[in-house]
Amino acid sequence: MAAVVACVPALAMAQSLRCDDKIISEGTTRAKVAALCGEPTQVDQKSLYYPVASTGHRSDLTPATVEFQVEVWVYNFGPDRLMQRIRFEDGLVVRIESIGYGY
Repeated sequence: MAAVVACVPALAMAQSLRCDDKIISEGTTRAKVAALCGEPTQVDQKSLYYPVASTGHRSDLTPATVEFQVEVWVYNFGPDRLMQRIRFEDGLVVRIESIGYGY
């Protein structure tokens, strides 16, 4: 039992999704997910801005940021399967989560 409990965090970190007998996991492109899983039920898009450290040069004293495009896709596979939420950053899968049974 202790071995199973010890593996739970590792399993949560490495989520994957099966579409069309292929595995979707971290690092898969947005285009490949769409080709294998079809169009999602819902798409949310936003931009995130992360600060970039200054190099210390006098000409580089203004704070800089880097923009990341974030999309979250939700797939609803019906009442017999769990819905899946896929987060993309700059077009690549960074997280897959199960979010309850579909409808």
